[in-house]
Amino acid sequence: MADDGMTPRSGPTGFGNILRGMLLLGRGRVAGLAYFGNTRDAVLTALAPRIALWLVGGLLTMLHAPDATSVTRWLFSLCMILLPAVLTHALAQRWQRGGLWYRYIAAAWWTDWLSPFVMLAVALLIALGSPALLETFYGGLIINGVGFAYSLWMTWFIARIGLGLGGGRAMLLLGAVLLSLAVMAEITALLPPHYVPWHDFMALPGATSTAKH
Repeated sequence: MADDGMTPRSGPTGFGNILRGMLLLGRGRVAGLAYFGNTRDAVLTALAPRIALWLVGGLLTMLHAPDATSVTRWLFSLCMILLPAVLTHALAQRWQRGGLWYRYIAAAWWTDWLSPFVMLAVALLIALGSPALLETFYGGLIINGVGFAYSLWMTWFIARIGLGLGGGRAMLLLGAVLLSLAVMAEITALLPPHYVPWHDFMALPGATSTAKH
């Protein structure tokens, strides 16, 4: 059989195959899923850079502002990484898709890195088409909105193909993840030091310049 360029020749190992899988899935190509392993090692490999970034970012934040809010923000960001994994694993087990979960979460974690690049591409398009818009609240709203929408679509798409779900169940999984994160954010805001994650999320580029006018 001729190689169609979509299937790994020697199994889903190595960063080259991971990158190919990311780019294929990022464009809605189901074939990209085959580039990710369905093993614990594949999951740990996908998790490692996220934890490394979390550690470095948290340490830098606390060096800059060593207070309770910084610690809470640091722990909340860790929960944002791990809570969806725990929840989707539970749902996969309930729906008898546990055997597919390793590949699913590995693909989900790797493709999550695509969202910032999508936002960068949108920012570049705005800069080329309307540079002034880039400095406004609405420019930031467009950039963050597109990035968030793309992330939601990727979560739904990878759940559907990675766990072999129908569109409805994939949407249910997406809703469960969003709800769990929203509940966690509300609890964080209610308890001392009353850190409000939504403030960070809504800290859009251009908001400061808009406030000055």
